[in-house]
Amino acid sequence: MADLLECLIQIKGVGDTPRRLTCRVEDTFERASSREAAADLARAVASRLATAELRFGECLSLMLSHDRPMLPPVITATPDGPLSGTPQDWQERFVARRGETMRALESCSAEQLNRIGIEPSRGPMTVADLVALMLAHDTDTLGELIANRLGR
Repeated sequence: MADLLECLIQIKGVGDTPRRLTCRVEDTFERASSREAAADLARAVASRLATAELRFGECLSLMLSHDRPMLPPVITATPDGPLSGTPQDWQERFVARRGETMRALESCSAEQLNRIGIEPSRGPMTVADLVALMLAHDTDTLGELIANRLGR
């Protein structure tokens, strides 16, 4: 029972990430001495979230539709080099993808939250484990916007 409650709280946290991203990006632009540096940082963070969200969604879909599927690596590196698009473009991609993920998570039963997939580096993991990993990734990635001061 406690694990289910913890997972439901984590789902709420995962659902709140788009709002937290918007607040952190606004703060980054407000305190940055360079709009260009702020845009580069915001673009990098939003692109990492959007890229990871694709993989999270793929893993979730496999776990909910197959018995003990082999999953792709949950978190992969983002492409090197300059990113195209604005920070807002990447935020919109992330928000749209996270919305799809949230609809799937919010419709999960307790049994579905315990479905298992096999991740190459982690081994067996449940949907609830995936949710915890998503929240940790979100928190770490958003932390980059706080840690990097881009001082005035």
